[in-house]
Amino acid sequence: MKKKLLVKTLILSAASITLINANAATNFYVGGSAGYSALSTPTGPAFTVTNPGSGSTVYETASKDDAGGFGSGLFAGYTINQFWAVELGYTNYADTNYSSTQSQYNSSTNANQGTKTASLDYSTYSVDLFFKGTLPLQDKLSAFAKVGVSYVNQAVDYSNSSNGDPTISINGDTFATPKIGSNTYTAYRPAGGLGFTYAINERFSASLFGQGFIGSGDFETEQDAIASAYLVGASVI
Repeated sequence: MKKKLLVKTLILSAASITLINANAATNFYVGGSAGYSALSTPTGPAFTVTNPGSGSTVYETASKDDAGGFGSGLFAGYTINQFWAVELGYTNYADTNYSSTQSQYNSSTNANQGTKTASLDYSTYSVDLFFKGTLPLQDKLSAFAKVGVSYVNQAVDYSNSSNGDPTISINGDTFATPKIGSNTYTAYRPAGGLGFTYAINERFSASLFGQGFIGSGDFETEQDAIASAYLVGASVI
């Protein structure tokens, strides 16, 4: 199932599934977007293995470090003229998921002394306001750039069942220890995008684009750090 989803999102990142139907009699347009997206959360393991000594060894039996996948959005815009437009949108980015399962084995008694699990998940959406500039290149082809601000909502879910041995610890070289439970962090962040548009007819045009926002904070030292994010997809306007 995950492989099929990954293949689908890769296809969507190279070809379009954003559909925008603009009324030719007005300057307003609305649409939706989809493609490949990812958060710039730290790479590498989020959890470490802690050996307690005294004849016991803790070992990791399973782990997960998943980032990137399906992203989507909705937006509406107003065309000021053939060069300038204003857009307001909503973008949902793919989650990042970390997990670790660790067991403690006692070599003296040949016994498993317990198994513990921990998980750390990031989920993000943004409300985006863009000022969009369009540059005609030739006949029906044009390039565009968007610059603006995103109101970012990033939820961090952290659970850790290691109340005793074995102890699962956050990798301090990568993360500040998050707060237990679900916590949400919000911020206004600079955002932008680039793309190319091909005019199919007077009513519709197809675009390939990439957009995202710049995060804030240092994951190694700040619990409330916000990851940057991007979405690569396509649209039909």
